[in-house]
Amino acid sequence: MKPAIVMQTDFTADTSAVCTMYGVCQMVDPELRLFNNNHAIPSFDTFSASINLDYVVDFWPAGTVFVSVVDPGVGTSRKASVAKLKNGQYVVSPDNGSLTHVAKKVGIEAIREIDETVNRWQPTKACSIFHGRDLFAYCAAKLASGVITFEQVGPAYPVEDVVLLPIVEPEVKEDGTVCGMIQAAGEHFGLVSSNIPYEMLENTGVAYGDTVEVVICHGGEEKYHDKVPYFKSFGYVSEGEPVVMTSESLTVQIALNLKNFVKVYGIGQGPEWKISFRKC
Repeated sequence: MKPAIVMQTDFTADTSAVCTMYGVCQMVDPELRLFNNNHAIPSFDTFSASINLDYVVDFWPAGTVFVSVVDPGVGTSRKASVAKLKNGQYVVSPDNGSLTHVAKKVGIEAIREIDETVNRWQPTKACSIFHGRDLFAYCAAKLASGVITFEQVGPAYPVEDVVLLPIVEPEVKEDGTVCGMIQAAGEHFGLVSSNIPYEMLENTGVAYGDTVEVVICHGGEEKYHDKVPYFKSFGYVSEGEPVVMTSESLTVQIALNLKNFVKVYGIGQGPEWKISFRKC
């Protein structure tokens, strides 16, 4: 069976743009299997693109071709690339920071710049603002279908040259405070996920039923400070009350039961957003 293509963009789900990407893939090979990750990534947010890739790569087999199109520099000198990951997957994406988390988590074995003279959809060659359709989807389809090999994508360049966004690494302070950054603040349910592995918190002696002091800061300004219970799920606290728990990505997360923590407290994500937990 041919490998799947999994797409994510900042185009929104209610646009014909995604449909045209699907269509180009089907023009290359109607047997290709196409799936969506997330087409509601915030506009131009390469950090969110990186995080969304990080969430899903563990749940797809080797050979899967991911297409990630959050491309504020479309049509400029930024590289259009295909990264071969160390787990055998591929990511077709602008090299603009969107590869940060997979580079750190999985590792990039090799990377190539897409040769537009052979791996671009030619009927729209006068257009330079829709590389999602004309370059990334088309090249991904050729790769997944076996029309081209990874080596035929285009010229290789050093993995060390891949553009990486800044990351605040999690750490444990001398007083037992576990510090990190907010890597995801979901607007739909309002879940606030840190990049701190749950084991790092539990290794400081925190167990279910304990209370932890939670501090969230943005650019040095304190946005939230409270003592919150640590449980395995939302329902262990009353409606509207905060709870610390393990997220679906196995990091430490804070949320409100049946309320939206992100909207209530105005929380964002990225390296400017620091979060810490300490056993009370």
